[in-house]
Amino acid sequence: MRKSLLFIALCLLIAIPATAQNTDIESLSGLQFNFGNPGARSLGMGGAFIGLADDASAAEANPAGLTILRKPEISIEGRNYLEQQLLTTSGTFPDVQRTAFTHYSDRVQFAFASVVMPLPHNFTIGAYFHEPLRNSGAGQVVPVRDPFTGQLKTNVPNFYLPSSGGNPISKAECDSLRNSTKNPFACLEYRVNPFITALDVKEQTYGLAGAWQVGKFSFGATARWQKFDEGAFTFRFTQDFDVDSVSVQATAKANGADVAIKSQHDLTFGAGMKWAPSDKFSLGAVYKKGATFDTPTFIANGQTGFDFVKLADTTFHIPDVAGIGVSVRPIPVLTINADAVHVTYSNLTDNFVSTATGIQDASGYQAKDVTELHLGGEYFFPTKVPFALRAGVWRDPAHSIEWRGPINQFEGVAAALLYPKGESQMHYSVGAGVAWPRFQIDAAYDSSKHYKVGSLSVVTRF
Repeated sequence: MRKSLLFIALCLLIAIPATAQNTDIESLSGLQFNFGNPGARSLGMGGAFIGLADDASAAEANPAGLTILRKPEISIEGRNYLEQQLLTTSGTFPDVQRTAFTHYSDRVQFAFASVVMPLPHNFTIGAYFHEPLRNSGAGQVVPVRDPFTGQLKTNVPNFYLPSSGGNPISKAECDSLRNSTKNPFACLEYRVNPFITALDVKEQTYGLAGAWQVGKFSFGATARWQKFDEGAFTFRFTQDFDVDSVSVQATAKANGADVAIKSQHDLTFGAGMKWAPSDKFSLGAVYKKGATFDTPTFIANGQTGFDFVKLADTTFHIPDVAGIGVSVRPIPVLTINADAVHVTYSNLTDNFVSTATGIQDASGYQAKDVTELHLGGEYFFPTKVPFALRAGVWRDPAHSIEWRGPINQFEGVAAALLYPKGESQMHYSVGAGVAWPRFQIDAAYDSSKHYKVGSLSVVTRF
C-alpha cells in the first residue's frame, strides 16, 4: 500500500481519532459502552426502566411501553460525561501499577430524541435518535523522567523469564537463578515497548418503533438503522524510542491499494413486551440485536517498509442486550424499579486479531458476558407544581477484554500486562424532575469510580 496512505491516515486520526475492540490496539482495552436506557428520568433511577417504560424514551428502552401514552409526545436529552481508561504503566509482573487516563466530552452532547404518536385501536408509533456510544481519548505508556534533571523516575512495565522456559518469576528469583547456575543469561528481563495510543468511536441509532396493546399485555418492536464511525491507533516504539510499528483500525472500505475512510451502517431490530395487570405492578422484557460493522485493521512496520498493509478484514460486533424489569408502586407517590440486563461482551472478541503477532482468532483474548443489576426509585410530590426526586444504584461487572491465555512466553506475559482483568464498578445516581400538564424537565447525575455522566432532558406533550 502506498506510503501516502500512512500520511493520510495519520492526519485523519489526529483530526478525528478512531476505535475497535476486536484487535489488541491498547486504546480499546477498556472501551465503555452505554447500554443504559436514555433519558434523565431513567438515569436518576439507576437506569432501571424496562418494567416501567412509561414515557417517550421507551421507544429505545422498551418499545412495548409506548402504549401507555395517550397524547403525542416529544422527548430530547443532552449528556456530558467523564470516563477514565486504565493502562498498565509501570511495575514488574505481576505487581504492576495502572494509571487512569481521562476521556471526556468537551460539550453537552445531543444523546436522544423521540417523537411518539398514539393511533386508534391501541396502536402507538414512534421515531427516535439515540447515541449509545461516544468515546474519544488517548493514553501513553512511556518512561517518566524528571523534567529538570532528566533522571529516570519510572520505567515502563517489565518481567523476568527463565531462558529454559516456564512462567515469569520475580527479580529476586531471577537473581538467585543466575547466581546458582553461574549463568547471567539463565534469566532474562523484558520490557514492554513504550507506546502512544488513541481512539475516537461513535455509534448512532435511528429507529422506528411500534407497539400494540392487547388487554393487559403490550408488545413492541423497533427497526434500528445504526451508523458507526470508529478508528483506533497505536504507535509502538523501541526502548531507544525509534518507531517500531503503527497499528490502525478504522471504519473503512478497501479496494486493493485504495482505502476510503467512511461511516459503516447496519440494520438491526429490537423487541419488547410489557404486562401491567394493575397500576401498582408491571413487568417488562426487551431484546436488542447488536450491529456488525466493517473495521479493517492495518499495520506498518519494518517488514512492510513502513507502508500500511491490511492485516485483516476485521469487524466490530456490538454486544447484544437482553433485559427484564419489574416496577411496583406500593403507595401512589412511590415507584420502585429493578432491572437485570445481560450484555454479550464476548461479541467483542469474535475473530480477534493480534496486531503484535499477526495471529487471527487469538483465543487468549477474551471478554465475559455479564449481567448488570439496576435498582432505583422515584418519589412524587403532588404539590401545585408537581416534582419528583429519584435515586438509584447499579453494578457494572468487569467486562473489558483481558488476556486469559498462557503466560509462559514473551507474548503471553506482555499481553497479560497490558490486558489484565478489569474492575467492576458500582454506580450511584440521583435525579429530580418538575412536571406540568404539557411540559416536563428532568436532570440526573450518575457516578462511579471511573465513569461519571450528567443528563438533562425535556418532554413536551400535545
